[in-house]
Amino acid sequence: MSKAMSFGALRLAVIALLAVATPVFGRRFHTRGEPVVRPHHSSRPVEFHMPPYQPKENDAYVCTGIKVSDLAGTDATVWVTQYRALSDADTAHHMLLFQCDDLTPQQRAAGKWECGHHGVCQNSQVMYAWAKNAPATKLPDDVGFKIGGTTEHKYLVLQIHYAHPLPAPDTSGVELMVSEKPQKYQAGIYLLLDGSIVIPPNTPVTHADVNCQFNGENTLTAFAYRVHAHKLGKVITGYRYNTQNQTLVEMARGNPQWPQAFYPMKHPIDIHPGDLVHARCTFDSTGRNRTTRIGATSADEMCNLYVMYYTDAEKGRSAFACMGENVPELTDALPANSDQPLPPNPLLEEHAKHTHKEDMYNVAATGLSAGAADMQSEQQPEQPELQPIGTVLNPDDYEPGRIAKALGGVQFVHNWGGSAHTFGQAVAVSVDLSGNVVVFHRASRAWSGGSFNGNRLRDTSSPIPENTIVYLRNDTGEIVFQMGARFFYMPHGLTIDHEDNVWCTDVGMHQVFKFSPRGGDGTPQLTLGTKFEPGSDDYHFCKPTSVAVMRDGSFFVADGYCNTRILKFGPGGGRPVRTVGRASSTFAIFGSLLGRPPALDEFNIPHSLALLEDRNMICTADRENGRVVCFRASDLSATDVTINWQRSRIYGLAYSPRDGGALFVVNGPNYAGNKVQGYVVSVTSKSVTSTFSPDGNGLSNPHDVAVSRDGTAVYVVELNPRKVWRFNVAAGVAGGVQDPTVEFVKSPDAAGGDSAAPSLSGHAKLAMAALFGVPVVLFVVIMAVLRLRKRNQRRRFFLHNLNDGPGHRKTLDSLLGTKSRQGFEPLATQDLDDDSDSDVEEFIAKIKSRT
Repeated sequence: MSKAMSFGALRLAVIALLAVATPVFGRRFHTRGEPVVRPHHSSRPVEFHMPPYQPKENDAYVCTGIKVSDLAGTDATVWVTQYRALSDADTAHHMLLFQCDDLTPQQRAAGKWECGHHGVCQNSQVMYAWAKNAPATKLPDDVGFKIGGTTEHKYLVLQIHYAHPLPAPDTSGVELMVSEKPQKYQAGIYLLLDGSIVIPPNTPVTHADVNCQFNGENTLTAFAYRVHAHKLGKVITGYRYNTQNQTLVEMARGNPQWPQAFYPMKHPIDIHPGDLVHARCTFDSTGRNRTTRIGATSADEMCNLYVMYYTDAEKGRSAFACMGENVPELTDALPANSDQPLPPNPLLEEHAKHTHKEDMYNVAATGLSAGAADMQSEQQPEQPELQPIGTVLNPDDYEPGRIAKALGGVQFVHNWGGSAHTFGQAVAVSVDLSGNVVVFHRASRAWSGGSFNGNRLRDTSSPIPENTIVYLRNDTGEIVFQMGARFFYMPHGLTIDHEDNVWCTDVGMHQVFKFSPRGGDGTPQLTLGTKFEPGSDDYHFCKPTSVAVMRDGSFFVADGYCNTRILKFGPGGGRPVRTVGRASSTFAIFGSLLGRPPALDEFNIPHSLALLEDRNMICTADRENGRVVCFRASDLSATDVTINWQRSRIYGLAYSPRDGGALFVVNGPNYAGNKVQGYVVSVTSKSVTSTFSPDGNGLSNPHDVAVSRDGTAVYVVELNPRKVWRFNVAAGVAGGVQDPTVEFVKSPDAAGGDSAAPSLSGHAKLAMAALFGVPVVLFVVIMAVLRLRKRNQRRRFFLHNLNDGPGHRKTLDSLLGTKSRQGFEPLATQDLDDDSDSDVEEFIAKIKSRT
């Protein structure tokens, strides 16, 4: 697994970070070399409470924040070694404690505010979770979470979910044991999760397998684990394969229907750099007459294995993550009992359904519940040693639907009349000053694999005969006006500016057009580019994709497919006054595969533009780099806003200044199988505040998104089905949702480093692509053939290697070598069909081709 994948998934693992607790039944974690559990004599308790708050409705999410130095009474770095909830299940449904870099001025002034379970502060990381009268959570001695002082985590935020109204104000909170004594170890979570398994109906056994090679720099000592799935989960197992002595060891075996808790391993297990880690989730859908996919709601499923570890406090990291099946040979080599469920345990199964407050608080207060321990030893003597060492919040409580109900959110509008229309390939959407929805489509023409010869349109004999621009009423969806017949050849981008002028791009004509409101007399007011002539100078475009227009008349053009640049023009057009962007070179592409992200101005199809004029920013959907990148609108210099969607493709984005400013982003079909949907991204907090798609079922081939001028409605167009969808946006969408594919990073300075290097000419780019592209394609084809021929041989070799020990090291090395194919995952072909936008022709020319 590449470092890019590890770092790309870091945010998800940190969001999932949950603290470890002592054994509920008073047993020690380990016996060999790990920290010994003994009292933290240097610790002192501090309490963090919610200011008096009385919820008046169901599902209220409320946050309060405090500076670590104010809570701990010191400016020094402190270590949290224990947590205890100061609430009960009748009052609070659950509580989350976040460590944060900072609060917004509004949050600091408010004292308490409505919030979702993420996006509650700047750079939030979960460090404690509580629900259902769970006991205190205590870490082993010499282990703690480091906050305040010299760390980046200067604030704590407490979030409480009140499921029901309360008769009086509540001041629930959490007690923390803190110590200024530096701890020798820091705790962390290694999260393994699957996001793509499809569980067929009425199937007794379905496996989801996740594995990666651990590429951290320091050894992790795993000592506890937690499993999570929803109703269909039967057993989750975890393994570590040591690449030095070639041994496979079981780390975890858990029943996801038991209490949401961490359980101790029988003995600590070291995970060394280069080792392989694996999780297998086994599902049983017997009795369910529908297909089930991975998702956040209780109607979906999850496959999560949390491995708790400790590592060096100074050099180690507090979180790692693994997504997807990256070493299929290891899956083939799992033991036959990898999907064998644990024996029934009535005590734990009953506890998972019902919480007995008195028993739990005895555990919290004394660290030992003799009655519960005796009950297990007497009634279930055959049970394995699986005593929970701390409970955590059930992720089922994070259903996006529930958050949307409490905080507003984005809701799909059923039976909107506009969705009843069927267009050609619907490529762009905008909103005019009257609120009408304006759709740009290709009518009877489609962009297919044979549409272009290189960058030139093959058939230039006649334009599209039908109208290509349709105006729809925003309330009923009925068609009120049409235009564009016998003008366009291959429509792509559409923008309605602040004066109702209509701006369009045509990738076949290589031109940009400005029409009067509703097209005027059909003659463009402004035409840029030379018809059917692609080029890269100041007077030519090559398949331009999008336009954004400022109030002073200045405008931006994304010259997307061939030139990979963004140009700024003055109100009258003419020559561009500013330019930013260069193609992702072959070296950059390979660098990104090895963990080096592309430079800020290194594009791979800038596919869409959104103007944030109130923030002096212009943002682009850098499609094949899977990110949104923003520049200053005044001079196209760098900003600190970059949002990465891991292993995804970003097609469209739109902006609304409402509620502090939000970007509406749609991704598209991708090789990783990530859910295709819309995202609402807060520009202020740099967090995903909501996701949206028709009934939460995902989109198919979205190509563009637009938001109404008052920010209350969002529209998405799709290539297939060739539809436009409407979503309503409620006020105050301030919450957050967890999405493992989204990462918010600080952008590099476009003016420095690589960004200042001269870009290659068009001929040089073509030469470089030919030089490196042909070997890459040949290599992929050869590897595919060899993979098919040796598929069965690999399984036998790997099993033999596991069973026979060091004598077969060469075979293992060769098998691990095949893992390098993961760097070529973007070569996937699943969206190359007649319904897709064959924009991918340019993708082929940039090495990341569809073979």
